[in-house]
Parts: sequence; C-alpha cells; structure tokens
Amino acid sequence: MITCKLGDRKYSVDYVTGRALREIEPASRMYAKVTALSQKALNGEEPTEEEKRISIAQAMDVMVSWFCNCLFQGQFTPDEFYDKYPVDSAMHDVAMAILAVQNQMTEVLSEFPMKPTAEKGKTNT
Repeated sequence: MITCKLGDRKYSVDYVTGRALREIEPASRMYAKVTALSQKALNGEEPTEEEKRISIAQAMDVMVSWFCNCLFQGQFTPDEFYDKYPVDSAMHDVAMAILAVQNQMTEVLSEFPMKPTAEKGKTNT
C-alpha cells in the first residue's frame, strides 16, 4: 500500500496500476529535461533555446499532474498537492515516484511525503 498525507487527510492506493506506467511518458520526459538542464547548470553550460522555454511551473504541473491523477488515481488534485505538500520534498518525492514506476520497482514506495532514509530506520530507545 502506498499512502500520501496532505494536511490532515491521508490517501492510499493498494498498488500501482498499469495506467500509471502507461501515462508516465509526459512526466518522465519532463523529469529528463529538468535533470539535463540542472546538469548543464552545474557544469556551467548554456541551456539551449528549447531548454530556456521550460519554466519551473510547467515542469511541476506535468509531473504533479501524473502523481495526482495516475499514481494516486485522482484522489486529490494538483491544487491540493500544491497547497498541502511540504515544499522541501515535493519535487524530490514526485521524481522518486516517477523513477520507481518507470523502472517497475514500486515496492520502494510506501508513503509520501517520504521520510529521509536516516529517519526510516530510527527507533525510539
């Protein structure tokens, strides 16, 4: 089961459906463009004219739409995501979901917002 907590509401899906994989292409392409653009910036390279036209809002809209409508099957809207998902992990978590579904390794997904790895293994002693 995969869950997503937005504010005081919790949403869940028992498993990732085939539709999430079928509909992943726009989100996957946008993720690849954003990743390439980030790498160019790190290397001090100039983006192409096409890359310059990609806005943060546009990239987020494509990826968040897939997350809400395909992964969580429309249980919440992109607006609810934008209003209630913690900004510090929003795009990282969506990207992680895209990669897990794209590589058919969804067993790594359990809850959103995702907890840092160090917190997952933490016990109360």
